[in-house]
Amino acid sequence: MTMKKESGVTIERPKVVVPKAKLPEKAWGVEGLPYPEGLAYIQARWDLCIGCGACEMACALSHYGVINRDLSRIRIYRYLTPIPKSVQNVCSQCREEERECQKACPLDPPAIYYDNKEFHMTVDVDRCLGYKCAKCQKACPAEVPTFSADEHNYALVCDLCCGSDGTRRPQCVEICPAYCLEFSKPEFPQHADRVHPDEKAESFSKKLYPLPKDKIQLSPEEIWGVKK
Repeated sequence: MTMKKESGVTIERPKVVVPKAKLPEKAWGVEGLPYPEGLAYIQARWDLCIGCGACEMACALSHYGVINRDLSRIRIYRYLTPIPKSVQNVCSQCREEERECQKACPLDPPAIYYDNKEFHMTVDVDRCLGYKCAKCQKACPAEVPTFSADEHNYALVCDLCCGSDGTRRPQCVEICPAYCLEFSKPEFPQHADRVHPDEKAESFSKKLYPLPKDKIQLSPEEIWGVKK
């Protein structure tokens, strides 16, 4: 696969070999399942994320040959809820009627679109208007499309690590030590996947810590209704 700058100069995508995760001989969980064919996406188990950032580094290394989280197509958001919590943010490869990023692109045809042959979102880097436009990012409920430095001034969105031969081996999924990223078919409604990490963290916070953020415990009056 090749990358192109706005100047029209074609740059070959670096051939970087990222060590494949060695699966156990007898896998008992999702790590033992075969990768899906056709329609698929990366499901982020944000309740399991430990915030190590390995997925970000593997993504940038696979696409650009450098360890630079700013060039990653998957991003980790970190919160205090009030306990530390990390939430992944990655493209859900939405259905046609729900591709708000594609609808929002002012170009015709859109510079960001779904490749029906390779089954993933694609960006025409020559035509993308970059961060000065960013309408795709603003339209996405989770604000998934991101932009980096001027050298890569186009929308960065997950392509499922699709190689030139059509094989897909998402490096973020393979490197995750907590198995909190699953490469699977969209068998369930994806509305929860398209929620912004801020909302996910808030939901997680309420489940773990139902008290207001300015309290560490309930008073006796609040528990038993006893007046002083």
